[in-house]
Amino acid sequence: MVIKDLKPRLKLELVINGHVVLDETGAMLLLLIDKTGSIMKASKLIGIPYSSAWEYISRIEKRLNIKVVEARRGGPAGGGAVLTYEGRRLLEKFLTEYQKFFGKTLSIRKPATEMIGGIIVYAGSHDIALEHVFGILRDRGFHVDVHWIGSLKGLASLLLEEATICGIHLYDEDTSSYNIPFVKKFLSGKAVLIRGYERLQGFVLRTVMSLREILVGLFNGKLKLVNRLYGSGTRLLLDHILSKKAIEFGIDPHEIPKRINGYLNEVWTHIDVARCIAQGEADVGVTIKWVAEMYGLHFIPLKWECFDFVVPKNIPKAYLNEFITSLRSRKFISIIRSMSGYRYNSKHIGTIVNV
Repeated sequence: MVIKDLKPRLKLELVINGHVVLDETGAMLLLLIDKTGSIMKASKLIGIPYSSAWEYISRIEKRLNIKVVEARRGGPAGGGAVLTYEGRRLLEKFLTEYQKFFGKTLSIRKPATEMIGGIIVYAGSHDIALEHVFGILRDRGFHVDVHWIGSLKGLASLLLEEATICGIHLYDEDTSSYNIPFVKKFLSGKAVLIRGYERLQGFVLRTVMSLREILVGLFNGKLKLVNRLYGSGTRLLLDHILSKKAIEFGIDPHEIPKRINGYLNEVWTHIDVARCIAQGEADVGVTIKWVAEMYGLHFIPLKWECFDFVVPKNIPKAYLNEFITSLRSRKFISIIRSMSGYRYNSKHIGTIVNV
């Protein structure tokens, strides 16, 4: 390459308070969601992971405090995603500015028309043991497309009819129970719950501290937190704990994001939390016991939680049967028995609960 071959390239970004709200990739994502009615199809067409598509949408909605994409419930035309009124206004703003800057319209590839099929699409919470279930399914000839996007976004993916299976661990304060209240709220009559297993969540650190010392350190700013994504079950559990402690300390829970150092530092998986702490990028986070031990971190138990699965009622029987068979298989039971911080009930695992 020689200097004369170098060419300038400009890109358009819409910003607010110095933060990027929408760039060309995000605009193409919104445009393709509008054309295809599917977040998954849109992400595949522009070559980004499904999880990144959700990240783009979440970032826009957080920074503008508006809803730009909403779920369309299944019906004669099926489920899907649509732009809200504000989402369309935002897209139109970008397209107008793009035309001004470059004298042309934003170009995208022609949207695909075929439906996703022939694969098991998992969208939901990250779990180490679950990776072994997927391995068993692949050994049996299934292609498993995995997206670690968190429990609530996983339920949204089922609502959008873009996922086959969703893994969740959502704690409901009102009923002091896991998962079923959320399935009833978002997918009542449209999905069933498959009982899974339990795993132990807790705070992890590089040094030994008591639970009270951790909470005091977070609220006085001496400890830096690494947090999980908004909508994840781990984040929901942590928010519940922090809100209760804030009230005990005489602090308005709404001040938590500003008060706690690192609260807005979000990562995608349990391994990301442990790695961040092990490398000294943060002092404390919440993850599962197995991952904490893998990284040699100190673990302070918080709660045994129920990790269950949600599937649409119209899931192909072959997929449902193979998934349940894999959960109950000797191979998986042998694996989960060997994993610290996991336990299961042999009578319940793989059972179907109508909600």
